[in-house]
Amino acid sequence: MKCLNRIEIQEYIDKEVDSVLGVEIQNHLKNCKKCSSLYDEAIGDKTMLNNVFRKVEELSRPGSIPEFTFPVIDNKKNIPVRFILIIAAASIIGFIFLFHIDRKPITEANIEPEIIMYEYLDGKDMNKLWHDKSQILIIQDSKGNVIQSTITY
Repeated sequence: MKCLNRIEIQEYIDKEVDSVLGVEIQNHLKNCKKCSSLYDEAIGDKTMLNNVFRKVEELSRPGSIPEFTFPVIDNKKNIPVRFILIIAAASIIGFIFLFHIDRKPITEANIEPEIIMYEYLDGKDMNKLWHDKSQILIIQDSKGNVIQSTITY
């Protein structure tokens, strides 16, 4: 007989197999360590489930859970809709000021790289550079000042 899977072992435990097959499974379980360990695991699971069902049955009997004698008091406070709208509006206004106050207007831009490119191009279209096989290399420092500019053909 081939090794059994968990479903076949569960059917054997639940006595859902015919007697001839039951005898074969019983003989196989005696000889096969893999199937016998799977059988022991299934028996352990069945015992655990039976204990759980027994506990649930005990709790569901009348008198096992005492009746509640104190009335339930509703402590919920109703928050008016107007109050929620005021809080939402204040939050939105706060976010607007948070993002707009921190902005600083741009007063002066470092335009040295643009001047170098304009002088090289003589006001021509910059897209034409690639077609003419020429390149402009402008290296800037962290402040935007031009350190080196190179024009190659």
